[in-house]
Amino acid sequence: MPKPTKICYILPEYSENIAGHFYHHYEFLEKLSKRLDIFLIIEKSDTNNIKLTSRVYIQKFRFIVFRFLESFFAALKARFSGYRIFYTHYCYIGGINAAIISRLLGGKSYYWNCAMNWLFKQRKYSGIGYRLCLRLSHYLVTGSKNMKQGYAKYYNLPLAKIKVMPNWINLERFQPRLKGQNSMPTGRQTKLKTLLFVHWLSKRKGADKIVPIVLGLKDLIKNFKLFVVGAGPYKGNLEKEIEENKLEKFIKVVGAIPNKDLSEYYAKADIFIMPSIEEGFPRVLLEAMASGVPYVASDVGAVREFSPEIAQRFLVKPGEIEMFAHKIELLLSDKELYNNFKKQELKKVKEYSLERISGKFIKIIS
Repeated sequence: MPKPTKICYILPEYSENIAGHFYHHYEFLEKLSKRLDIFLIIEKSDTNNIKLTSRVYIQKFRFIVFRFLESFFAALKARFSGYRIFYTHYCYIGGINAAIISRLLGGKSYYWNCAMNWLFKQRKYSGIGYRLCLRLSHYLVTGSKNMKQGYAKYYNLPLAKIKVMPNWINLERFQPRLKGQNSMPTGRQTKLKTLLFVHWLSKRKGADKIVPIVLGLKDLIKNFKLFVVGAGPYKGNLEKEIEENKLEKFIKVVGAIPNKDLSEYYAKADIFIMPSIEEGFPRVLLEAMASGVPYVASDVGAVREFSPEIAQRFLVKPGEIEMFAHKIELLLSDKELYNNFKKQELKKVKEYSLERISGKFIKIIS
């Protein structure tokens, strides 16, 4: 029986209670570890009790001056242990070191990134590091054909150097709510329509569009409430805007929720909204799709590529507040349309199951 492929997987963070998308990687690695020999490097963690079957090496970064060297020696340890393939998720310092080591000592380096960073001015040193990582890595891995074209155009990368691998979703963890299941608790026994926003609270992710959308929507629908799940730099501004516009009845800021507990919120939602001005392959939409929650979202990044046909009617140009509110009202007022949306997304999301994408990952790195 052939030995499993050896791979060094570099991940920025591990925490069982993390609110971001890294939790999906913990599940992914658990699945991959049954078919691959994984040397896992975690840049930081709030625990030494890592609940993964992979071999784990935790880096404890002390000062930014030492971060590059600590990352380098962690990757070097993996290479001297026989791991020739490096796959770095997101962190460009780990990606640069993996690329240098694999080029000097033999091997291949894959760097995952999926964001429209070309739309924004990056900090001087992080921007240089990011571009250097893209250049040095043997391959860039991104989420869609559209994103592949973007990286090739804006960073002058050869198309042959860019691999496409979609994000994935655990269909056992995110499932449609049971028939008759109540909406989110609000203290009132009414047929309240529940809207949900889950994301980092920043302008980049459309947090500044939440109040304008609700102001437009409350003239169309009277009985609804939007639950805002997430933390971020715009949280204080959002809470102030809600108070100034007297929207406490319509918006509740929940704060950050561990990703492992998010399925409960999706299961109780009627509509999901994502008014971002930038996205790559947003996992929040995969979470909504797997939960059978129709969505209205900005038409950015790879969103149109992985949305089912009916959902593409509910993709809006970033910043079109009036249209956003109109699309939400349309979904909530047309039961047949709503049910067809739900049916199509539940079928489409199976293409991005944890099992299918883990198989695609193995083919890419083999």
